[in-house]
Amino acid sequence: MKVVIFGGSGLIGDGFVQESLRAPDVTDVITVGRSPMGTPHPKQRHVVHDDFLDLSAIRTDLDGVDACFWGLGVSAVGMSPHDYERVTYDYTMAAARTLAELNPDLTFAYLSGAGTDSTEQSRSRWARVKGRTENAIINAFPHGYALRPAFVLPAHQQRSKTRSYRWGTAAITPLAPLIRRLTDAAMTDTAQIGQAALHLARQGHPRHVLENRDIVALATPPHP
Repeated sequence: MKVVIFGGSGLIGDGFVQESLRAPDVTDVITVGRSPMGTPHPKQRHVVHDDFLDLSAIRTDLDGVDACFWGLGVSAVGMSPHDYERVTYDYTMAAARTLAELNPDLTFAYLSGAGTDSTEQSRSRWARVKGRTENAIINAFPHGYALRPAFVLPAHQQRSKTRSYRWGTAAITPLAPLIRRLTDAAMTDTAQIGQAALHLARQGHPRHVLENRDIVALATPPHP
């Protein structure tokens, strides 16, 4: 299986990368980003590209891809509505259109978030824009999925670039075992998200929008 990952340098994108590299049935991991990225693993190849509204220059790099894991995203805090929509919706759909032309049966796992509004009617702009993006991906691909994690813990020694999120992680980590025992709805980690995306690429899922508890269930091996 050949996988392409956008946003692989971010916290959750790193989970996609690390779990894909560890998967024996994944033969190629292509990461796409604006800056060079260390690629010590023989299965990984990094493609530097800076115009996410036009992927025509890297079509050959994307040819033959079986799955796309989309981890590219930004916080809406401090961003203009236009800039947030460009990164969240326009970048995603530019990649989706290119990939759909190359392989319409591709699995596209879009990283969304808890609280996203599929009706696109929420008072929160971010929830509307993410809902619109989810709907577009699901309509574009028979195997299009939206992953909606709640609070995400790092699992591969990767740290969030957002200071407030790092503080939150430091505060909640000691409580993580208790929270995990009490509920699967509130917390996951980057490894589980990567494992869930791989499960979708291998086997699909009857639902196209997966909440936090669904992600945890897909990432947890069934009991014998």
